[in-house]
Amino acid sequence: MNAKQTVSLFKAIIEGPFTRIDMAQRIDVTPKSVGRIISELKSQKMIHVIDYTSESDGRNRVKVYALGGGENAKPKRTQSQEERSRKSYLRKAKKKRDLNIKTTFVGGVPLWQ
Repeated sequence: MNAKQTVSLFKAIIEGPFTRIDMAQRIDVTPKSVGRIISELKSQKMIHVIDYTSESDGRNRVKVYALGGGENAKPKRTQSQEERSRKSYLRKAKKKRDLNIKTTFVGGVPLWQ
């Protein structure tokens, strides 16, 4: 990172809560670079996780950071273990059904998989 990006990074941290992706876009560096900086700042207790938010597809939890050495927030569960297990089971069953529908033609004769 150059000096301008470093100054932009610290300005953004001071201004308020941020995610790793937001910060990367704001200072024009890769999310991986921001992740390394965040790791170092967390180890020095200069920033902490204040919340978790979901991406637009609702799958991944994204950490929201803020300045200060507070207690890290714990991720919120949006589904029970039973609901997650059921979704996983249905996803695997659908994948298995999709595989069984495919046919292979050998010598003009369809062979069901």
